[in-house]
Amino acid sequence: THVLEHLDDPVLVLKRINDEWLSDTGRFFLVCPNANAPSRQIAVKMGLISHNSAVTPAEAEHGHRCTYTLDTLERDATAAGLKVVYRSGIFFKALANFQWDRLLQTDIVSPAYLEGCYKLGQQYPDLCSSIFLMCERGN
Repeated sequence: THVLEHLDDPVLVLKRINDEWLSDTGRFFLVCPNANAPSRQIAVKMGLISHNSAVTPAEAEHGHRCTYTLDTLERDATAAGLKVVYRSGIFFKALANFQWDRLLQTDIVSPAYLEGCYKLGQQYPDLCSSIFLMCERGN
């Protein structure tokens, strides 16, 4: 999880997973930060980043090479030969990580609110903090 965006050639690694490492009945989960998370879209509107998929200086400092959407993640998985059997998101996210970090130190956000964000993310996977694919070995 949260590895693919760090690779120089993610399709090559995914192809190796499909061709060499994944068993015929195995499943492979890909999880990445989401370029379309509302927090990123807000950052674009604020002029902090040029577009949703832009790699921020902080992300580059942590080794990120790209920022995926569900569609670009699926594109790379299928280009590598993997068969995508399910796609979704994890946790609706309107705030940046540093904002969440500060907010969670208060009593403003309740467990019910967090559960609501999780459920909303299931309804709108393209607006989640992270996106994921469940893949099987392709031909």
